[in-house]
Amino acid sequence: MNDKDELFPGDGDFSKLVKKARRKSLIRTILVSVVVSGLLIFGLMWLGTYLMYKNMETEMDYFYATESIRGANVETGGSHYNYTPFSASVMTSSMKYVAGVPVPWEKREKNFSMFGASQPVQASSYSGRGSIEDDRMIMYFEGERLIEFYSPELDYEFLPDERPLLEEIDGNKVVEMAFSFDAAYGLEEVEEQFAELADWYWVDVSTPVGGELQQPVYGNEAYGFFGGRDVRESAGMFIRQLDWLRNEKGDFQEDAGRIYDAIAGDGASEVAADELAISGVVVTGSPEELQAFADLPVVRAAVLGATTDKY
Repeated sequence: MNDKDELFPGDGDFSKLVKKARRKSLIRTILVSVVVSGLLIFGLMWLGTYLMYKNMETEMDYFYATESIRGANVETGGSHYNYTPFSASVMTSSMKYVAGVPVPWEKREKNFSMFGASQPVQASSYSGRGSIEDDRMIMYFEGERLIEFYSPELDYEFLPDERPLLEEIDGNKVVEMAFSFDAAYGLEEVEEQFAELADWYWVDVSTPVGGELQQPVYGNEAYGFFGGRDVRESAGMFIRQLDWLRNEKGDFQEDAGRIYDAIAGDGASEVAADELAISGVVVTGSPEELQAFADLPVVRAAVLGATTDKY
């Protein structure tokens, strides 16, 4: 073999070297592409998940604020979160407390996608049975009677008074009853009249519907606040939550503004707790305890709600 053959490989050897170099380059390109693609996908998933969590946090804060002022004697409990690689769902439960005894109420579920969308799962709705000959159709929700309120400012075809039913209920039961007043009263007046049995205070924001029969306000759609040791603090929190909701972008913003204006009246920008007009209450206790209100003249309508065993 001459020196030229030693310095320069033959065509076959050179072709092998070129193929080997190309193969290494292709492998390196594939590896780089896989790593970059993996990092890109991971980054997009992380960003999508982060935005989904932020959206969940924002929407759930708004949900809790809304539910804190809506739903007669309904207390929203904790939420259960279920995660998947590309979505999450939130299940929120609520309770009623009837003379301190918990009664499971509504469950709501909402699905969130990492692509930005959120969708509520269809929830339970109230229903009733009756005939056209009945004065009123009794409504039920989650197997319990649904309370109703009747505005002192509106006229109705029929005003129910179910206080006589208390005599038929077993003494080992505790019951919930909604009283609608003949007029709006101050917080102090209502507190003194119903003492410790008033669990929830109704703030009436009803408006007449022209040309139609007036309908009651069902408990799930009523606005108000809980009683307790410091009713004024609860009333103040109700006002602050409503004020926050009317200034915060969301599905309830327009309604919150309308309700706030209805409560404030005369274009006032602020509302004090003592200035709230109370048009009804939810009282809970034993049938015997509630019979103390049997002849109370301020009660315009009385509707029985949830009942449960005392023990």
